[in-house]
Amino acid sequence: MPRTYKRKTERASTALVELERAVKEVQQGKTIRQVAREMKICRMTLKRFREKKKIGEVTKTGYKRTGLANQVFKENMETELADHIKALAAMFHGISAMKCHELAFEYAQRNGIDIPASWIREKKEGPDWFTAFKARHHLSCRTPEASLLEELLPLIDTTWGSSLITSLK
Repeated sequence: MPRTYKRKTERASTALVELERAVKEVQQGKTIRQVAREMKICRMTLKRFREKKKIGEVTKTGYKRTGLANQVFKENMETELADHIKALAAMFHGISAMKCHELAFEYAQRNGIDIPASWIREKKEGPDWFTAFKARHHLSCRTPEASLLEELLPLIDTTWGSSLITSLK
């Protein structure tokens, strides 16, 4: 599956006003094919819109959002996870991408969320999901700075003695 979606059809690109006008012409007695040819609208688009219009009021054209059916986390859970990752990154001067992958997997497991089989097999979530997650929540994952231990070593040396430093190294 590609990481960036490229639209392959022109479906749902017709304005709602044009479709409304076309349906009125069909109701006045013209055939769907005639109206579609005159207004340069796909015949099936016009037919579908007319059928939806019979059922109820149509407020927009095109597809319903089907991505929600495949969404792993609910919006509030994703926000909570993103805030947690940001807090960890602030604490440790950065957090690695691999750790973010593992955190998302662990969060899903602990909350009993249905997750894809690939997540279970790899013990982390997929790269496509993570790329989209980072984009949605403006995250930046990077390797933590190693300066924390370097800053503490002189303090440890003067406070606790050199035996502790050798055990740390």
